[in-house]
Amino acid sequence: MNIIFSNYGNDSIALIQWAYENKLDNLTVVHILTGWQNPQWQARLDQGQALAERLGFRVVHLKAQHDFASLMKERKSFPTTKFQWCAGILKGLPLLEWLDEADFDCEATILVAHRRAASRANQQLPEYIDESEHYGDRRLWHPLYLCSNNDRDALIERSGLEKLPHRALECDPCVNSDDADLLRLDSDPATINRTVQLEQQIHQPMFSPQRFANASNLKDVIIWLKQEHPNTTLTNSDEVLDMGCGSPYGCGL
Repeated sequence: MNIIFSNYGNDSIALIQWAYENKLDNLTVVHILTGWQNPQWQARLDQGQALAERLGFRVVHLKAQHDFASLMKERKSFPTTKFQWCAGILKGLPLLEWLDEADFDCEATILVAHRRAASRANQQLPEYIDESEHYGDRRLWHPLYLCSNNDRDALIERSGLEKLPHRALECDPCVNSDDADLLRLDSDPATINRTVQLEQQIHQPMFSPQRFANASNLKDVIIWLKQEHPNTTLTNSDEVLDMGCGSPYGCGL
């Protein structure tokens, strides 16, 4: 059994197309709803699911036991770039619970869309990890580990889906969001207001005030960033895709 752990971002779509072109059989594409996805992200999920089904793959959608907001309220704090405990709870736990039923004998191979070209932190990324602690000691496979950006883009083009100008928005904003990713939200007041409301409920800003000139909430962060980068078009760094402790779960890909 082959399982692609996907969020339907650019690299995930490339991996699904790669699996089809390389005739992988008995394949399931698994996605987890964190409850913190951008409101507009559902359209991409629908497109990705339709692609996977059209290519003959089984599709499974799981939900985190506690959505992002509930988890933050329970812990009375946000994760940080240093302590990123969110991915293991929101994504790791529900996936392992599903695997315990779907792959009781731990014979499945987990495919994740990591690439060396996507992050300096992944320059030594292996193709295989025979027993991954993050997936219940199942085999972890990175089929695209040597895939260049151009090769990735070609796979997306052959899939028929659009290449996105940003990371996967399965969690938005993300504690690892860079300046460009946060400025993207300037045109998304609903997401800003949702975040500010959560910040007020737990009496803590999502982003370190030291990082953003003592900004006390996301709205103020974006105001400050606009002042810092007037008339400048920023692009996301590839490093935003390397989500620290969330990296094993393909966050941002």
